[in-house]
Amino acid sequence: MARKFLLCFHDFNVWNYQKTVPVLEELKDLLGAPFNILVIPDTEKAPTDAIEGFKKELFKLKEEGFELALHGYKHKAEFSQGRNYMGLVSMNLTHGEAEFAGLSEYESSRLLHAGLSAWASLLGKDTKPAAFIPPTWYSNKFLPSQVHAEKMLYEDRYSLVSAGGKRYVSPVASFAGIPGFLLRPAFKFGEIILKVPVGLPRIALHPVDFPQRQTEVHNLIRTALGNGRKPVLYSDL
Repeated sequence: MARKFLLCFHDFNVWNYQKTVPVLEELKDLLGAPFNILVIPDTEKAPTDAIEGFKKELFKLKEEGFELALHGYKHKAEFSQGRNYMGLVSMNLTHGEAEFAGLSEYESSRLLHAGLSAWASLLGKDTKPAAFIPPTWYSNKFLPSQVHAEKMLYEDRYSLVSAGGKRYVSPVASFAGIPGFLLRPAFKFGEIILKVPVGLPRIALHPVDFPQRQTEVHNLIRTALGNGRKPVLYSDL
């Protein structure tokens, strides 16, 4: 059986979709297949025409075979109610983007369902997210079971856990938000996990990776394909 990997494009939202769609199509051509898109569903303060355009693009991408996953709610926390000390540390490390980090059970559930509600307003209640990925992967002890209760795959920094509880070891290569002097080691790490014949590695891309790191990203995808890895979707697991 062919070895597998996941290409996951993070942070697709109402504010960046117009600039990002050409990048997605270019990556699809290189990969030879559609891949996973992690959607930030919040559209608060966005103009009506932008929201409608975002909705149309989401449906179009879905029709093309891209798999849409839920990536938090706003990807930016606006308060710290019910957040423990480690959650506050995570918030500081991520400049406030780790919105699920260290939350209480109630606040975690409330925020998860706010994200699901915003998702439904974009794609309808009949279109379920393929997976849930907390922004920056920082989480809390309640979130995985809350996600599984909604019949979604849960992704953390080191693994994937299906709705049925099957765990996959899944190292990830990601380049957003790291210092420039660490970029070369990060891409080297990506090459290693894609060449080692074990696990289910992920390439996690972000809009800020383009166009600055486009060449390196393309080469990393070619490394995966050249080593016999097959791109898969969350629903294939």
